[in-house]
Amino acid sequence: MAESYDKNEFIKVAYYYYRTGMTQDEIAKKMSMSRQRVNRILKKCLETGIVTITIQEYDNQYVEFETQLEALTGLNEVIIANSEDAELNESLGAAASSYLERVIKDNDIIGFSRGRALSYLVKKLTPVNKKNLTVTQLVGGLNAEEAYTNSDDIVRYSSQIMNATPFFMYVPIIVENKQLRDSMLNESFFSQVYNKMRKCTVAIVGIGDMSNKSALIQRTFLSEKEYDVLQSKKAVGEICTHYFDINGKVIESDINDRVFAIDYDNYKKIPLRIGIGGGSEKISAITGAVKGGLINVLITDHDMAKALFQSLKNRTV
Repeated sequence: MAESYDKNEFIKVAYYYYRTGMTQDEIAKKMSMSRQRVNRILKKCLETGIVTITIQEYDNQYVEFETQLEALTGLNEVIIANSEDAELNESLGAAASSYLERVIKDNDIIGFSRGRALSYLVKKLTPVNKKNLTVTQLVGGLNAEEAYTNSDDIVRYSSQIMNATPFFMYVPIIVENKQLRDSMLNESFFSQVYNKMRKCTVAIVGIGDMSNKSALIQRTFLSEKEYDVLQSKKAVGEICTHYFDINGKVIESDINDRVFAIDYDNYKKIPLRIGIGGGSEKISAITGAVKGGLINVLITDHDMAKALFQSLKNRTV
């Protein structure tokens, strides 16, 4: 039998619940009804419009679109940075900083790659009330000219702000040949750093592309042969020096033998892998990173999010 509809009763229940903060049990006792009836009335209040819920500043946020993109990609979370009032990497860094402060826990081991967005992340960080944090490099450094964007600088400054224990590699990101790299890896110091990398619980990585803006391409760290191999295998991007195609399949090349970086298999075992990237030149790289599961959280800008949504939607049609 349907329950009677008493608008005044509904309004009173809603007032007690939403305005005074009374619990459903307290309202049931006060109004001499069952808790189940209180629950049904509150639901009916929403259905009939007696109660409407407004989320403050919702119109200025991208929550609905982020949720749609999460459903399409299978990512744990998508964060769209508001880049209207700031430079792109600064906006991405600020959004990444807020996200990191929200998700880190006691005893986390946080690994950083490199890049401008990550350097802005560190600039925006504030002290966190977490115990026994560790931060480590996931890749070696580029060169002295890359102040603040190198992984070692990022680790150094983040450790100071978060009161975390830092682990450094003190090596370039890439050396001339495999023999030199292997001889250096035999040192006990490197095994300690690599062991710490493999225990990371959080990875924060930049998503590189194959354009001339890419640091590794721009500084000709790749040999002509390595670059040709990557091009022939249709590489679109890289994360921690691991190059991949549009489907996220990792491409093996000689560069893997002469870099200082976490290996791909151990990287994929890190539970939380936060990818940061934006700008039109990165659409293929971000698409590949998402499709290949190289990241499970994406922090990007609105234009990139729209392009990614359209790209992935077209591929599922």
